[in-house]
Amino acid sequence: MSIPTAARSRPQSFRGLWPGLLLGILAAGLLGLSLLALVGMVGLLAGLQNAAQPAVEVVAAQPTALVLVLPGPAASAELVAMPGPSELAAVAAATLPTVAPTTQPAVGGAISTPSGEPQSPPQRPEQRVITYGELFRAVGEQTGIDWRLLAALAFRESRMDPLALGRDGDMGLMQILPATWDEFAPTAAAANPFDPRENVQVSAAYLVYLQDFMLQLKTNDLRWVLVAYNWGPERVRQLLTGGGRWEDVPALQQRYVADILYTAFGEWGGLAIRPAAVADGVS
Repeated sequence: MSIPTAARSRPQSFRGLWPGLLLGILAAGLLGLSLLALVGMVGLLAGLQNAAQPAVEVVAAQPTALVLVLPGPAASAELVAMPGPSELAAVAAATLPTVAPTTQPAVGGAISTPSGEPQSPPQRPEQRVITYGELFRAVGEQTGIDWRLLAALAFRESRMDPLALGRDGDMGLMQILPATWDEFAPTAAAANPFDPRENVQVSAAYLVYLQDFMLQLKTNDLRWVLVAYNWGPERVRQLLTGGGRWEDVPALQQRYVADILYTAFGEWGGLAIRPAAVADGVS
């Protein structure tokens, strides 16, 4: 019995597929190995590159220190521990130093800060060793100003320091502004704002001017003269011509006047604001 042709051809075609399958499996294996080798090579190169770079130390940023610079208080805002009226004579009994600082004109005609320590230049006849009290009395006799007022004003302005230099350029014992010095120094034949004798003479000349200035504004109240010395005559003029009264003067200037009047005369002119010495319980 013969076998049909179709039945005999099937095994032959199935056996012919094995070589192709083997070749496909072999090709897939080779491709997988190639991919693994490629991935390994990339990893190796990356590792070598990282090893070649120096290690960077990460340091936490330190916070920057914040420094606050606060402006110092203005001279008129300071609460000065003033001596009582019974102590004024003792304070003024201190010997007046002979000061010869170097003062060279700066830009704009301003006078520079005094340099050096108090010195003793050749004595002139009028520069004999005296006390603050003697100086205030001598200038007071020349100008008609009570010496106690000059002494109290000097203590309030500079604490009796002839080399004092204020934040606004106020100079010397009586803290005279440069513009005021330039205007009134010629009338007193003064040249050195840090010489206590010349400084007091210029201050007294300015006080006489302020007294006349206030008389033109129809007042002879000493309180207004002192306010003008500290606050400025133009501000006082604007206040008075605008209908202002003493109660409209800023509290700091009222305290300034009260301090001086109390130290000089033991009173403060009926001011509502007490002087620092009285407010602190100092007699």
